[in-house]
Formats: sequence, structure tokens, C-alpha cells
Amino acid sequence: MTEEKTKRRYKLILEFDGSRYSGWQSQKDADTIQGTLQQAAGELVQGRAKIQGCGRTDRGVHAMAYTAHLEATTSMAAPKIMAGLNKLLPKDIAVLEAKKAGPRFHARHNCVARSYIYRFSSQKSVFDRKYVWYKQGHLDATAMAAAATLFAGMHDFSSFTDPKILAKKSPLVQVIKTELFSEDGLLVFRIVGSHFLWKMVRRCAGVLAAVGQGELTVGEVEMFITNPGLTQLKKYTAPAQGLFFERAFYNDEELQDFITPGKHHAY
Repeated sequence: MTEEKTKRRYKLILEFDGSRYSGWQSQKDADTIQGTLQQAAGELVQGRAKIQGCGRTDRGVHAMAYTAHLEATTSMAAPKIMAGLNKLLPKDIAVLEAKKAGPRFHARHNCVARSYIYRFSSQKSVFDRKYVWYKQGHLDATAMAAAATLFAGMHDFSSFTDPKILAKKSPLVQVIKTELFSEDGLLVFRIVGSHFLWKMVRRCAGVLAAVGQGELTVGEVEMFITNPGLTQLKKYTAPAQGLFFERAFYNDEELQDFITPGKHHAY
């Protein structure tokens, strides 16, 4: 007996290489993650499919476990949705998990926090060039870690985004946790927050790199935060290829478990 088609919603966990995409959000005349997913989902369910993500990502930014939801009229179970999408999607986008979600679940509206990582390398690599920021010379990890702690808390991040964004959004962001740690020969900056302004994480990373190479002091970073908007940090915008959306959080329990001290090696 064939199951009747009804409007269903699925929670998807995605992994993607953003190198050739113009970010998450659908755009005319540009390849995007959302647009590619909607096309594949529409083909799979043979009808209209709506994809919503937990937040925007910039052009060239990657994701390890990005949360989205799919809404479509279909009789397909979640495992078939996952298998079908993975068959239709290009090699640089993968569905890691699919599960049926309640009709009111929304990937963005229900998200309480998000985590990003930025990867630095002092060793030039041909094969990792699309996934790290190669910084020639020594990076002072201790100074970078000290500067990174200044981002934590509720702050006005006017200096870390473009002025045009401030006309539409509040510059206040709650940064829940920051840390700097070593992993597989790389230096990794993690930042967890309620949300992030356009280019904010990339500018935080760029500022840290400048501290690591002695171009900026920890005191100057503190000034950028305590005197919001005084200095625009466009020139410190780190390149997109080192940035990864790490994961989204949908309740305080999973967030608190993730940010518990000792889970990662930090400086």
C-alpha cells in the first residue's frame, strides 16, 4: 500500500565545500548552496520543495555540520530523502543526516547559537590551499589567544562589519565562547555566538592573525571593541577559504555540553 503524500518537514545536516559557490542564500545568475539543494529536492519529490538554512554563509565559506530544513509534499521517509538528495547533489555538497521534523521546526528561527572555526597554517600546502589561510612567518598563539578572549560577551561589533549592515541590524552580538587551539598542525580559532554580523567572523580572524604577527596589539583589539565603529577593519578581513560553519545549536543543553571547558586543547 502506497503511503499518501502529505506536507512534511525534514531536518537536514549538511556538509559542503563552498569554494565554487556564492554563499548559502539563493541568488539569480549565481550558484549557491540553497539554490542547488532546492533544485535537487524539487527533482527528488517531483514538486515544489522549500529549503531554509540556519544562517547565511559568505562566498567561499565551507560547512562541517550545517542545519537546514526541507519542506515538501511527499510520502518519502527521511532515509530515502537523504539517499535521494545525495544521489542528485554535486560532489561538493553532502547530506550527513536527515530526520523527520515537526511542522513548526525552523532551522533559523529555532537556532539558539552557532559555531564557526577559522583555520590558519604557517606551512604552505598545495592540497589544503582551499581550506586554510596560509600565513607566512611565525604566529604568536599566546598573544592571539589573549586577544580572542576579548570577543567573548555581549559587545557592539560595529567595527567588525560593513557600515551598510548597521542600517538594518543591531551591532550587538552575544559571543558565548572563543578559543584557540592546535589541531593537525594547524592553528584553529573557534567562536560560538547567538548570531554573527556579515563578515564579522572573518574580521575577528583577520585581527587575530595581525596580532599573531605583531601588526596589532591586544590593547588595540580591546579598543576596537570598547570604542565600536571608531575604526573600520575592512583591511583585516580574512579570506573565506579558512572559514567553516561548524554546527548549530537548538537547545541550551547541547550548547552547554559543547562549550564545557576541557573538550578541546586551547592555549
